[in-house]
Amino acid sequence: MHRKIQTFAAGVLSAACLLLSVSVQSAPWVDVSDVYLRADIQALADAGVITVPVNTYPLMWSGIGVDLGKTEASTLSPALADAYARVNFYYRNAVNNRGNTRIKAAAATDAARFQHFGSDYREQGEITASHEYMGDRFAFKVTASANYDPFDEKEFRLDDSYFAVALGNWMVTAGAVEQWWGPGFDSAMHRSNNARPLPSVMVTRNNAAAFETPWLSWLGPWTLTAGVSRLEEQRAIANPLLWNFRSSLRPFRQLEIGFSWATQFCGEGEECSLESALKSISGQKDCRNDTGAGCTNYGNQMAGYDVRFSNTWFNVPFGIYYEKTCEDANGSAPWDIVDCGHAAGIDTRFSSDSAQYRLFFEYTDTMVACGADDNVFNCMYEHSDYRSGSRYYGKTYGSTYESDAIVYALGLIGQFENSKGLTSIVRYAQLNKDGSSPSHGWAPQPLKEDLLMLELSYRMPIWMGMMSVGGTVSQSEFETLDKDTNATLFGTYEYRF
Repeated sequence: MHRKIQTFAAGVLSAACLLLSVSVQSAPWVDVSDVYLRADIQALADAGVITVPVNTYPLMWSGIGVDLGKTEASTLSPALADAYARVNFYYRNAVNNRGNTRIKAAAATDAARFQHFGSDYREQGEITASHEYMGDRFAFKVTASANYDPFDEKEFRLDDSYFAVALGNWMVTAGAVEQWWGPGFDSAMHRSNNARPLPSVMVTRNNAAAFETPWLSWLGPWTLTAGVSRLEEQRAIANPLLWNFRSSLRPFRQLEIGFSWATQFCGEGEECSLESALKSISGQKDCRNDTGAGCTNYGNQMAGYDVRFSNTWFNVPFGIYYEKTCEDANGSAPWDIVDCGHAAGIDTRFSSDSAQYRLFFEYTDTMVACGADDNVFNCMYEHSDYRSGSRYYGKTYGSTYESDAIVYALGLIGQFENSKGLTSIVRYAQLNKDGSSPSHGWAPQPLKEDLLMLELSYRMPIWMGMMSVGGTVSQSEFETLDKDTNATLFGTYEYRF
């Protein structure tokens, strides 16, 4: 016990160092910017310290705070005590700090090719300034960024700005906030940070406490977020709307289940009424132009689920997870989903005297054939009417690897003393594996490519702020081009006051 108390004291001291050098959050939720914080939260959830679902981001602080308050940190193992101290530090600053301002600069030899949870940068050059505030019921953040040579030619952005208000146990948010749905660290099938955040109005359950009634309490703690997003004008059908729904629950400590659904509807030239919106939400089918091939769903729908199970095996903690996201349905029942992409993973955590690590392996498969021919693909994230597909400014808001890809990723997240951290991901990706793309001009036209990539990122406190440095080394093989070897370097610095 004495050793655990010493370890916890060291964890508190380590958290105090964070106060001098890292982020002082004042948002009502955990965002998708910090993979190290997520690794700590997942470790505490696997151990039963955190009981609320943790695989939907933004992740509300409210339920996490209740769980932290019920925990006696001195009873935890040394590694979990360190994780507890760090998460508790972020939580306390989120609820007690009334506002902070930050400036972040990023520069790289090339724009980031792939995004993962907690990615350091997006464009080749970025300067971002923001101010955020959280009171008892209201929270807001104003963010402005200047971007060099951006992919979508939007040099000035207001991404990550929002206004939120708490109404009972619900948080209503208007703004552009990054979302991540699912247990993966490298990518997510339905909603990830691959695309820029969508301007949305969302309603989210603030505290994920379980139902008190015996009839439903067996479901365990549960979350729900729903709302509508507006997509951009520069697409095949301009300014469509996107219904969003995500719910997750933990019926017992080892198991978390999530359900995701979204549908595009409305847009320039499309039926846009309350009736068509209700038909899109309820999954009704349009048979007015039936040519014998069957009726089609109203809107561009996607639905799926994900499952994560965690336990220990010979005193080694592990997690196994699976995600399934589908493009269509062949019936009215929610489980009648077809034309599905898949992702799966396994992870574990281990520690040394002064460091904690999370090791994960993930598999992503977006090779989906929607038609009668099982060898014809170009289906995932595509739609016959909404030809720009499930994308925002040309990038999918699902998998970072687009459609028709099979990817294997091995990742390591390490946390050391004095707030230092390391992230490493090795990827083998078969991109656009079928070698073709939709010809209508509204979908990306990537080459068929076999890619081997190593990505590294190292963070450290410096000059009263936080610096990250890293890069990638990759080799690509194409059918019609010679092998191509590339290397990139990047650096970021963030100061908060």
